[in-house]
Amino acid sequence: MTTALIMSVLLALSLGCFAWLMTPRMKLLFNAKADARFDQPLERLLGTLKFAIGQWRMPREPVAGLAHIFIFSGFMVVALATVTHFAHAYSPNWHFPGFGGVLGDVYSLVKDIFEVLVLLGVIYGLWRRLKPVPSRVGRSWEGVFVLFMILVLMVTDFLIYGGKLVATNASGLPWNPGGHAAALILAPLGESAELIGHISYWVHCVAVLVFLNFLPIGKHFHVITGIPKVFFRELRPYGAVPKTDLEEAESFGMRSTADLNWSMVLDLYSCTECGRCSMYCPTVLTDKPLEHRQLNLDLKKALYEDQSDLLSAEDKSESLPDLVGDRISPDTIWACTTCGSCEQECPVFIENVPRIIQMRQHKVLMEGDIAPELARAYKGMENNSNPWGIGFDQRDAWAEGLDIPRLADMEIDPENPPMLYWVGCAGSFDDRTKKITLAMVKILKAANVPFAILGKEEGCTGDPARRTGNEYLFQMLAEQNVENLNNYHIKEVLTHCPHCLHTLKTEYPEFGGNYKVVHHTELIDSLLKSNQLKLGNSVNHEVAWHDSCYLGRYHDIYDAPRDVIKSIPGATLKEMPRNKSRSVCCGAGGGRFWMEETIGERINVHRMKEASAMNTNTVGSSCPFCLTMVRDGLAELNKEETQSLDIAEIVAQAL
Repeated sequence: MTTALIMSVLLALSLGCFAWLMTPRMKLLFNAKADARFDQPLERLLGTLKFAIGQWRMPREPVAGLAHIFIFSGFMVVALATVTHFAHAYSPNWHFPGFGGVLGDVYSLVKDIFEVLVLLGVIYGLWRRLKPVPSRVGRSWEGVFVLFMILVLMVTDFLIYGGKLVATNASGLPWNPGGHAAALILAPLGESAELIGHISYWVHCVAVLVFLNFLPIGKHFHVITGIPKVFFRELRPYGAVPKTDLEEAESFGMRSTADLNWSMVLDLYSCTECGRCSMYCPTVLTDKPLEHRQLNLDLKKALYEDQSDLLSAEDKSESLPDLVGDRISPDTIWACTTCGSCEQECPVFIENVPRIIQMRQHKVLMEGDIAPELARAYKGMENNSNPWGIGFDQRDAWAEGLDIPRLADMEIDPENPPMLYWVGCAGSFDDRTKKITLAMVKILKAANVPFAILGKEEGCTGDPARRTGNEYLFQMLAEQNVENLNNYHIKEVLTHCPHCLHTLKTEYPEFGGNYKVVHHTELIDSLLKSNQLKLGNSVNHEVAWHDSCYLGRYHDIYDAPRDVIKSIPGATLKEMPRNKSRSVCCGAGGGRFWMEETIGERINVHRMKEASAMNTNTVGSSCPFCLTMVRDGLAELNKEETQSLDIAEIVAQAL
């Protein structure tokens, strides 16, 4: 009776405290702006089982990931025993239905095995934090405290069963090996062994309740919110920016914490502060002010500081401080290249890039706060439909005398239109990138692939405008392009620019543009494998391959360019240490190509240091913007003898 009374008091106090801590956090979540995240429930459930329960992303960093899996899975297994401990305060012989016989014995064995795995994971976690030079997770007292609490839970569970085994003079083998080991340690203590078991019981239960109340006040809040966060993850095509209703919206972008929607609030709650987002982030690697973990902490701090105003019955949103300027440095949001590395590494799918784009939207559309060089690019896109600002009538000047059909000069069969080669702004106006365009035309003609271009009718897809926050300009360009393409009944589009690929394929459908969009690396690979394209010349290229973020992370195209290089006579592929999904951005994405880079090390130089260390005669890429950044980075490192070539140029040399 006394045991039940004590446990009831403990539960009432701890659960009451937990409710008190959770209530304002849940109010902030439920009072935030709406966000449509209830679609495709089956896909969300399957993803939750895979990524949250199955911890699918954790092994991307093998040792630390395995340690986390040990702790997480161990917690889930031991949870049944912990519930049983609490129930024993009211009914000492209680067990889950069916656990009174062999099933219970099997569970005891599995539990003990997993508890050992948890201990191994905890020891590794403590070592990472307490070693002379801590890992990316840092040396936070909170992390050490939580690991120590987990250690206490596992050890006390062993001691509880060990004390019982000593009291009943049982061995515990083979079903309770952990309890048996504890019993061997406690046995010499005689009657005190049972007392230690009882003390361990209360320590275990109290530790669970303390741990529960500690969760909402620190980074381990993700223990509560992580699984819901994975369930409500973004299911749109990776990297796609949601369309803003420009006619209905009263304001654009994100000014204050009042503009956070509930999925963003859930993001803030779910950040584990593990630092995985920083591992391959180009801004962190080159000493820029943007570090996504810190940005998340700054936003969460602002959310909590504004709590009383956000939950007030009166609308005080106008009086809330600005996020950018008051809480976050403008340099922070403008540093992002939208490379997507942070989101790909995050184990709980925190969406960093969308909120940065929304903060940019407010600065651009509501405040007109635009860098001069970016304003020039906007003007060029608005007046001539290209960021260079070159006259739109020069868009197809590169094609003069090449006998390349324009759609306007053709009689289009609506049921069988030609494949459109979307040249893009860089391929049309930039002298260096025009060489890629010409190489691709040479390849198409050599393989007898029918195609046509829009010529002067082609416009900028608007990618630089959207990524830098000018949603109005993007939508204007998108609507013009979609109308034009649909008038020609276009079904298939070829492009050599990953940014054009991404915009046409994943973002134009919201504007009525539904096309099969193919990147030139995929087409070339297909032509080579079908023997429609045959290479007769041997080239002398040892290629250090640089993966484009918008081709790789955004569209998972990694094998095609590698297969192409392997098919080229005389070409050799050399993988850089950071490659494929962990390739480091060139620095051009997110509209950064059009902005000056004045803080820290230049990102393209950082990346080219790695490439030049490969001692190859060529650095290859499949993105015109990457190629420009590669060329400039090599030049700054005085590596002009190293060529920078697009995959199409290498193939064209082998024809």
